[in-house]
Amino acid sequence: MVTTRLFEIVETKDIAPRVRHIGLRPLSGDSFVFTPGQFVTVHFERGGKAFKRSYSIASIQEKEPLIAFAASYVAHGPGSEYLFALQVGDRAELSGPFGRLVLKEELLTRLLLISTGTGVTPYRAMLPTLSKKMVEHPDLHVIIMQGAQYRQDLLYLDDFLDWAQEHSAQAEYRAYLSREDLEKEKFPYEYRGYVQSSFAELNILPDKEAVYLCGNPNMIDDAFVLLQHLGMPTAQIRREKYISSK
Repeated sequence: MVTTRLFEIVETKDIAPRVRHIGLRPLSGDSFVFTPGQFVTVHFERGGKAFKRSYSIASIQEKEPLIAFAASYVAHGPGSEYLFALQVGDRAELSGPFGRLVLKEELLTRLLLISTGTGVTPYRAMLPTLSKKMVEHPDLHVIIMQGAQYRQDLLYLDDFLDWAQEHSAQAEYRAYLSREDLEKEKFPYEYRGYVQSSFAELNILPDKEAVYLCGNPNMIDDAFVLLQHLGMPTAQIRREKYISSK
């Protein structure tokens, strides 16, 4: 039987069209300990039926003494209707943390963290750990790649840009936009197309790097096949598929 804990909603804000950032704190007063990359499961009832939905943790532990995640809105979905109705002061029942999409202790020359949609949230939680790894390993280079349709859909953009600028010698943030008109305006970190279309230009070195994939299942499946064709060992491709829960 899964053990759940009661949390209080302390923050809700829209961070993109149809995407809400929700911050919570445990009512027990105990700290909530997790490894960046893990997720929590929200338990709730609607219409007399029990539901549960899982969300990757987005919290930057050094900046936010909370547990936070981002949820996408799906019309008439029980999960969306429940979460988007929550107000500051309300309570929610969560279990976790769960998941194995966490950074490993290994000697590599590059990490590629690839995402679409809310799949970028675990990488936000990883930022302090990535910073520490780059200090410990000056030869390590990290690229965070976020795919979206439009510029307005990019989540936590300022956090990623600030982090990349702080570690500019070893880190890079790239946004891949599939529908934005980049002929009118284009920022240096923006690229046209899908994240998985970039592999050829990245000069993949199978034995010296690891790739993390989180987000839309179609992107993950496509990227996995492309990486295997480039010689990337399966063990060096870490995946977590994000199913858009209603």
